[in-house]
Amino acid sequence: MTPTFSKENTMIRAKKRLAAAALAVAGLLAVAVPTAASAADGDLTFWSGAFTGQTVTYPDAGTGCTTLPFVVHAELNETATGIRVYESTDCTGRALTFPASDIHSFIGFDGRSFEPAG
Repeated sequence: MTPTFSKENTMIRAKKRLAAAALAVAGLLAVAVPTAASAADGDLTFWSGAFTGQTVTYPDAGTGCTTLPFVVHAELNETATGIRVYESTDCTGRALTFPASDIHSFIGFDGRSFEPAG
């Protein structure tokens, strides 16, 4: 016996699928996008490798230049402040800029200091 589908039943099923997909996307966005409050409460972590090796974590981006304890090649910025990572130890010269709520590796760049990007 072959099932039969009416146009009305097909439309109802399509609407249900669309609603379920919209709910799934909304749920993913709620989990994936940090709120401003959670980003402001986050830490700033650096790694010596591409998210491997030595790590150092700061409770925020600070207010001035911070010399890193070792050369870094990756960052996880869970703060509400963007940062600049410099090749020098005194926040001068060549730098990479990263936004708030960011995760990034930079293997071809030796980071030695950072400051908030303002």
